[in-house]
Amino acid sequence: MRPRLLVVDDEARQMEALRRTLAPEGYDVTGCLDPHEALAALREQSFDVLLTDVMMPGMNGIELLAAALELDPDLVGVMMTGQGTVGTAVEAMKAGALDYILKPFSLSAIRPVLARAIDVRRLRLENIRLREAVGIHELSTAIARSLDSATILERVADAAFQQRRARDVRVYVINAAGTELRLGAARGRGGAPGPAAVLPVTDAMAAWVPRQREWLDDDATTDPPESPDPVALPARLSVPMLVDGRFTGLLVFEAAGPHRPIAAGQIRALTVLAGAAATALEVSTLLEHLRRSNDDLRKFAWAASHDLQEPLREVALNTQFLARRHDAADPESAALALAAADSARRMLAMVQELRTFIEAGTMAVDIGATADSGAALDRAIADLREAIAGSGADIARGDLPVVRMRETDLTQVLRRLLDNAIKFRRPGSAPCIDVGATCDGGEWTLSVRDAGIGIDPTYHAQIFEPFRRLNRREDYDGNGMGLPVCRRLVEAYGGRVWVESKEGEGARFCVSVPAASGGPS
Repeated sequence: MRPRLLVVDDEARQMEALRRTLAPEGYDVTGCLDPHEALAALREQSFDVLLTDVMMPGMNGIELLAAALELDPDLVGVMMTGQGTVGTAVEAMKAGALDYILKPFSLSAIRPVLARAIDVRRLRLENIRLREAVGIHELSTAIARSLDSATILERVADAAFQQRRARDVRVYVINAAGTELRLGAARGRGGAPGPAAVLPVTDAMAAWVPRQREWLDDDATTDPPESPDPVALPARLSVPMLVDGRFTGLLVFEAAGPHRPIAAGQIRALTVLAGAAATALEVSTLLEHLRRSNDDLRKFAWAASHDLQEPLREVALNTQFLARRHDAADPESAALALAAADSARRMLAMVQELRTFIEAGTMAVDIGATADSGAALDRAIADLREAIAGSGADIARGDLPVVRMRETDLTQVLRRLLDNAIKFRRPGSAPCIDVGATCDGGEWTLSVRDAGIGIDPTYHAQIFEPFRRLNRREDYDGNGMGLPVCRRLVEAYGGRVWVESKEGEGARFCVSVPAASGGPS
């Protein structure tokens, strides 16, 4: 593209001479005899260099340059004067001029000045594009990490409004029915008209969306497709927001100067921003739906677990009473009653474990809490003293650290892991359990190793799912909730739980949790 010069001189002969001289040098030259006429031209189109006379009636060149820089701060100004004094030069530089030329001048004198002016203009624009690209990238990253739709919309509007020449920005989101676009966020400078709160999604708009995206993806190198907007302007850009080809919203950007087209670099930046916003909004919407569904499910499970406990207790107590009454007179009825009581107790235990599982996933976590793993292990062993004595379990322990976790929660995790190690021992042998810890960076990995029956690697993931059992109840008691509760408790603190095991070779359960100050206990 040829550099664009705006030449302003109240002497018609001088202005025309400059136009005829500079056009063959590769410049696109526009001439004005009046400073106000020049400002009107600057409002309508973009120029690279303003070449203006200093002495003009009504408004001098220095005043013109100051007004022009308000319209385009990156415009390069060069002064022409027949009275070259130090004072004039200093005043011109203070106003923002790059250089000045003494009249009368030759082409050899003006060539290097204009070449330097064009270089300065190019560097300024490149610097702007770089800053905009970096800003768009940083904001796109921030937008993608946001989880709240309202926050995303506000950040998109802010990012677009920081673009050069921004006058009006609107971000619209399509409704669930796909029939209208609703205003989600807007930014505007003084004098910008108020944005429409709702835009109907007409057949014309639906047909325009894919054509507009194709034009944008081709770097907007051709004329844009006809817009459904009845007041389409070169300075207004509408960027459809798409997710997997589905129309989800619209980013509307209007620049100052209604007849000055938006630069290709800005179009690319706004397209990137709209793409990041569309993806982030889609993820946010899905997360919000999931959050509501999970909240509804949690409330239902909580209510069900609470309401079921009382009738189950009644069933267990009444069937036990019936068993005692029929024990002597009717052994068969007594056996049935005992079986019913046992089933009721198991169901009650499952409901109680379900409630514990729900609480583990919704509890408020104190990120500053710390736990002495050694003390937590002592409490877990004390809780299991009957099972340990009955099985003859041998529990060895190494040095254990202080970790970022509430001690009651860590005690529950260790108690459940020890209970499993005792329960799933080899038939006819006493459990051998080893509890240890290793440090990796800012995390401690606590491990509970046993020499029990082991776990087929095929089922390593399944055992952490609620109510998943791998063994018959007749062989090993339990309800399949011990490990899922452990997982929920540890993940609440940013940790994780996993198992290393093969069938018949024992198991090593690992708990990775953030480290805290304090050495092994």
